[in-house]
Amino acid sequence: MKVVLEFCINSDIIECPNNIIKDIKKYQLDFFDWLFDENNDHSYWTYEDGKKEGCCYRSDAFVEYLNTFVLSESDEKAVIIEQETNDYPKDVPCLNF
Repeated sequence: MKVVLEFCINSDIIECPNNIIKDIKKYQLDFFDWLFDENNDHSYWTYEDGKKEGCCYRSDAFVEYLNTFVLSESDEKAVIIEQETNDYPKDVPCLNF
């Protein structure tokens, strides 16, 4: 099932298994917990003077999180369908990032 991830200026569209959609907001909050946990060394950190300062991410980070931590045992994975779009069906579930 498709999900729209809205960022400040535009949106990305991902597709993920239907069972993820039921709890998509929970997964979004879990993703933020993982993303901003300074104990996690992922590629989305920005640094200032060698210290983790913040995160720079788009849908690829959320898809990576879902596939690595939520769908690791599943044959179905989340994928990015379209990036940086403003044209998407309004009946698709939407998350604000």
